[in-house]
Amino acid sequence: MKRSRKEEIVTVSKRIGDSTALWFASSRSFVLLEQPAWEVFDRYVKDWSAEAIFDYMSSTYNLTEADSQKFVNEIIEGIVQLNDPANLPYLQPALVPEFDEYLFSLFAEKFYLIGETLFRFRYGSEWLIRCFHPTMAHLETDSQNAEHLFEVFEQDGLLIFRHNGKAVEAFKSENSHYLRGAVSQKLFSVLYGIADEDWMVTLHSAAVSDGKSAIVFPAQAGSGKSTLSAILQASGFMVLSDDFNAVNQNNGFVYRLPLAISVKEGSLKTLESYYPALKEILPEQAATGKIVRHLPVINNRPGEHTAFPVKALVFMSYSEDEPFIFEEIDEREAIQLLLPETWVNPTSANVVQFFTWIEGISFYRLQYAINQDAITAIDGLFNA
Repeated sequence: MKRSRKEEIVTVSKRIGDSTALWFASSRSFVLLEQPAWEVFDRYVKDWSAEAIFDYMSSTYNLTEADSQKFVNEIIEGIVQLNDPANLPYLQPALVPEFDEYLFSLFAEKFYLIGETLFRFRYGSEWLIRCFHPTMAHLETDSQNAEHLFEVFEQDGLLIFRHNGKAVEAFKSENSHYLRGAVSQKLFSVLYGIADEDWMVTLHSAAVSDGKSAIVFPAQAGSGKSTLSAILQASGFMVLSDDFNAVNQNNGFVYRLPLAISVKEGSLKTLESYYPALKEILPEQAATGKIVRHLPVINNRPGEHTAFPVKALVFMSYSEDEPFIFEEIDEREAIQLLLPETWVNPTSANVVQFFTWIEGISFYRLQYAINQDAITAIDGLFNA
């Protein structure tokens, strides 16, 4: 018996104003459909013929037959692509037993004390140590009775990450940012005793807390989120993480991870007045090739809270030439900005939970040139 399209196309949907956000299970991809495109999708998965959809769109939207066919065919083609597993954001290499057993050439070994947990890191190359050590150098310790062994190395052109002798994930060399994310998420899991599958979403973002709740800044590299994090830390806020933040599906909280803030040379002048000793920190070449200085975060003290509910997501940018803007934005715009910087645990139930989680969060846009304007805005948001 032939399966219906609805059975073949597994999606999770969320209505956002006049648009609909869809997650396709096959490709683990999100798309935001406006009303006309949604109507094509809705009828397509209900097994309408292409001809019937052409006629419906022509009569409903007063389109010519040619325009209707062109629009419908483009939407259907997009649906087919999004439902194809070959169009995953990236095809992750399969784990094989050899990854667990491979004896790689050791380049360096380091021990780090994070909170009260001791980690042993073994690096297979100079490049790999540059990926991780500079942000953890302030946590290095002489103690060697480590409970957890993290290993990162290359094998047959792949980047391998092992935890306690078991391969966790493998990545192609061009996907090294996924390797950094995987290591960060495993650190979260170990530190807080949370299973890997219980992390609802990982955000490429910075996050700060006032001790009661958290504000998250999703942003691409180079947006200035690290500079803003450092400014807010100097103003009394706790930086939870400068680069990756994981959200626990059981409570919707984000957690602290005391990795150093990466300060690019262009931000040095801005931050010197807040951190006079920053210019004494030796610049280093990061794995990305950029020259940075690493500013320790102040969030690794015993007894401090470790997890916080998310009060708001703030999409920030620094601009010397544009006016100051701090305004709430609607959920539809926020979703469009958020999804490119988001990895959602790829199960239908979890995506439903993610859509529910964002319903309880406010979204803002912050554009600033004067640091105090940004500090005042964030302080006011925490106290609202």
